[in-house]
Amino acid sequence: MVTSRKAKEPKPADKPRPKTREQREAEKQTLAMWALLGAGGAGYGDKLKPEIEKAERAALVKAGLIEVAKRERGAIWLTVTDKGWDWAERHLADPLPEKNFGGAFVLQAWLKRLAGFLEAGDLRLADLLAAPAPRPGAGDAPADPAALREKIREAYLAVAGGFNRRALLKDLRRQLPDIERSALDDALKLMQREQQAALMQLDNRIEVTDADRDAAIQIGNEPRHIVWIEN
Repeated sequence: MVTSRKAKEPKPADKPRPKTREQREAEKQTLAMWALLGAGGAGYGDKLKPEIEKAERAALVKAGLIEVAKRERGAIWLTVTDKGWDWAERHLADPLPEKNFGGAFVLQAWLKRLAGFLEAGDLRLADLLAAPAPRPGAGDAPADPAALREKIREAYLAVAGGFNRRALLKDLRRQLPDIERSALDDALKLMQREQQAALMQLDNRIEVTDADRDAAIQIGNEPRHIVWIEN
């Protein structure tokens, strides 16, 4: 009689290592940033959902990602800095706290802004989520600063129709899809410092759309929505 060997049972998969305290704190800080960015980059810390607690607020201030100002009755007003906006673009895929209901409020705020962006740009959701894969080499910004400035001037002319006219930043960005946002922002700021361009704010609040807010360049506490280039 031949006895069959008992089949070996598969070993249970290794359990993921528990997160360290630093990892958990970093995830809370990331969620706090998305909550503030979902409110347009500024808001009262205790009015946001989820509320930004003192520990997260202090850590984000220390990292230079937000600024804090006290308003009436001791209310704390938070504003995302230029460094914070740059950070956000590079950390979109960072992990968030698990089993945290605050993420639902953040998602709702971002979806509301996404809806406004799509409506303002007359876009469909598929244009954003089902976009074709970039061509090889696409997305590479010109290595030569002079070449980048020339591309900006060409895009400006395409949008404004000539020099000494206003061009909305949201329209300029659409003309330069291959240029990384941070590279474009840095180039425009440098052009302004060297008096080759001017970045201005839309004064009429009613005229400012969500697309304008999303495309704006933050200089200090002021968003700039307009580019003006003289010949």
